[in-house]
Amino acid sequence: MDMRQDNKPSILEPVFRFWGYSRKTYRDMVGPGCAIQSERLLFAVPHYGALRFARDVSELINTDAYGLVQFRQSWLLIDETLKPEGKPLAWIETKKGHRYPIITRTSDNQFHFWFDVDRTIQFVQNEEHLRHAAPLYVKLGVNPHRLPRHMRDLAFHGMHRLRQLRGSSGSIGQGFAAVDMWRGLIHRIVESQSNAIPTPFWPDGKKYACAASHDLDTVQCFIKPKLLEQFRSIDEDCGMRTAWMVVTGNLEPGRTALDDLYAHGHEIGFHGTVHDHRLAFAPPAEMVRRVAEVRSLVSSYGTTGFRSPAYLRTPSLYRAIDVALSYDMSMHDAIEGVCRPSPANEGCGTCHPFFLHGTNLLEIPTTVPEDWQYDLMGINDCDKILSSQLENISCIKMRGGIANALTHTEPEPTTKPFMIQAYRQLMTVMARDEQAWLATPGEINRWWRLRVESINQLWTQGVAYAPVSASRHDLLLPKKQRQAAIH
Repeated sequence: MDMRQDNKPSILEPVFRFWGYSRKTYRDMVGPGCAIQSERLLFAVPHYGALRFARDVSELINTDAYGLVQFRQSWLLIDETLKPEGKPLAWIETKKGHRYPIITRTSDNQFHFWFDVDRTIQFVQNEEHLRHAAPLYVKLGVNPHRLPRHMRDLAFHGMHRLRQLRGSSGSIGQGFAAVDMWRGLIHRIVESQSNAIPTPFWPDGKKYACAASHDLDTVQCFIKPKLLEQFRSIDEDCGMRTAWMVVTGNLEPGRTALDDLYAHGHEIGFHGTVHDHRLAFAPPAEMVRRVAEVRSLVSSYGTTGFRSPAYLRTPSLYRAIDVALSYDMSMHDAIEGVCRPSPANEGCGTCHPFFLHGTNLLEIPTTVPEDWQYDLMGINDCDKILSSQLENISCIKMRGGIANALTHTEPEPTTKPFMIQAYRQLMTVMARDEQAWLATPGEINRWWRLRVESINQLWTQGVAYAPVSASRHDLLLPKKQRQAAIH
């Protein structure tokens, strides 16, 4: 049956493209093998309660990884007037006692999804549930970096305590349930019913990608060069090149250090003009002016990436960045086991790259719990930090995503001895994993775009130059040379 409406992608087409299945596989599965309701549901409904799975689903997804998902707040685009048919495989149990099936299986083994999977994924990935309001201290014009350390600690710990009381800290985010989990389930359905082979995520047969970056928030990073050098030495000792996100207001004091980093294969990224947390909420003219200052980094270092100060982001900021750069790292996937960063309730719900809706900007989520989060929670044991980070990376590896680690080369908190030790051990473990592709964020950006081009060709021509056998060195070829090599 024809499911196209208004030239929009067919139902579940984005998911099949994400995995890199062919158009033939899609046509074989969506309908006869994986029947999907054809209604387009254009509204989001918040649900509070739990998502439960039948035992049958344990054959299709790793229940140890996903299991019972408690929702504090989550969005599924559903139409509660529909009457789901078939055996329930997954259902929402609301706090009001209502039970609503969202996935069923019929007697002839067809799977029916009673919610709009594609729009739900887009909704969560782009964090459409977030209120993009400036924090009070931003509205008051307070730059947190100018406050004494004890005042910042008091404010941070107070915020963390408040979230604990509200039950919004240290729990799984709604993201995994809505993106990686749904994509993973559909992949397992296809895998169980066909011999189709998806396009690999990463080059050289690697199972997942590992990257690291350092935020250079203040001029202290350059006034006290030992702070920067100890992280650089760890990276290079492990054979990794990383991204250094710089505030352009500190560019001149840091020019010598940045030049040397760039000369040795590291990447220099854009972290705003001033780390005052105002960029995402600046008036349009000021935002354009500030973003335009990235030109100095582009001309000197070929900068292509961005992370917003304090992760504060708005759709207008993304539109401005889209004009100047090609990838962003301002989102997290979902924070498991540690406190959620600001803004609360954030999370794009995936450890894979994706294009932000309405832009050509590739989001590369920050996925490994960070230094300041452990500091905020009062965790000062190296082994506990490393164990927590490796637990997250284990889930990322299983999903074939990106273990994207971040540290801050500032006097506090990363340069505490136990933090340095934890970072060294983390990088050592990642570097020794033969199943990991060690890459910079810029290389991941270029590779993922190449993979998307390949899948597009697979869908339009039936044959792809899919990066099944390509190596990481193909990333460095100019596009014309790459196309010549392919043909």
